Amino acid sequence: MDFLDKYKYHKDDPSEFGIDLKEFKKNSIELDNSHLSNLLTNSVRVSKEILPKVGKAIEIVFERIKIENNFNFFVTADNNQANASCSLMSSASRPDIVLTSRLIELLSLEELQFVIGHEVAHYVYQHALYPNHNNIEDRNLKLNILNLSRAAEISADRIGFLACASLDDSLRANFKLASGLSDKHFNFKPSTYLDQLRDLEDLGKSSSELWSTHPSFLIRMQSLIWFSMTKEYHEFFDRKSKGTYSLREVDEKLDKKIKKVTGDELETSNKDIYEKALIWGSLDIYLSDKKFSKVEQDEFASRFGTKADKAISLLKMSSARDMLDKKIDVSFTEASKLLKTEKNKLVDELKAIGKETGGDKMKKLKILGKLLNILGVRNPVSF
Repeated sequence: MDFLDKYKYHKDDPSEFGIDLKEFKKNSIELDNSHLSNLLTNSVRVSKEILPKVGKAIEIVFERIKIENNFNFFVTADNNQANASCSLMSSASRPDIVLTSRLIELLSLEELQFVIGHEVAHYVYQHALYPNHNNIEDRNLKLNILNLSRAAEISADRIGFLACASLDDSLRANFKLASGLSDKHFNFKPSTYLDQLRDLEDLGKSSSELWSTHPSFLIRMQSLIWFSMTKEYHEFFDRKSKGTYSLREVDEKLDKKIKKVTGDELETSNKDIYEKALIWGSLDIYLSDKKFSKVEQDEFASRFGTKADKAISLLKMSSARDMLDKKIDVSFTEASKLLKTEKNKLVDELKAIGKETGGDKMKKLKILGKLLNILGVRNPVSF
């Protein structure tokens, strides 16, 4: 199943949160059996004999995406919500995918393949192991986790697209799930829906999108259209057309499109946290020898501009050391919740400053070790 990793949206990266999916271990069989018992009691297990349409869709999906079907599929009664879910994704040896009756009634065989492929992707990518934003109080960390959650949906949509092998059916499935409408109630014109996306972009930042676990169906439809134009998509189906973009280029286009809708609040917040940690950590390194010469002050000011003034003025106070320690503790505790890439970048900048400044190397390394410890970075301390 690892071959499907190449289709993931690049922002769908749990390692940024310190999650190593290779360390995943299955829980006890008793938990599996308990959940399965509940489904067997209250839902209908899918078989081609009882539910031929659903059974056929499942069979086609696994043939297309070339993985073994180790899943239990169930249909549960729900006449209101067209929905699907992959249960016990991170603990079941045989995961369960549950489809609602309304979903079966609403979608065609091909559209259902998209949804089934989407849910299978959630298991393949182990999205259930991702952190839950509901358990997080820190605002910035919560926004980063929600961003990861939305990225996971983009990745799952791509596998759903490969599973149904049709852009049109993928888009129709998205539209039906967003609107709840069956074919008889709408004319399918994707270009018109993308006009709606442009209207949303013109309004600027959408708070509902920023705080949502799922991207807007408009973003998802645009994402699928671009995915259909990639070299990787055409290679999957061994088509003569080579595609217009690489997947990386599409990811970058999608980043820009999403930012137009969500705004730059998350980027600005991450940058602010990063810069505060950098400036207070750097000052601590400069003061490793308990001196701050005029030359060093000029270097510090040149590096950090007007933001250096506040840091330098703090040193004129009688309780400067205590205040600096507090600034460091607060700023680095906040920075410890940044993405792994940003934390590593921060460490590299601090190492560069330690290497460039004067003073005793061992003292600077000791300070750097303290800063990395607060960050939660376990890398060897050296420069």
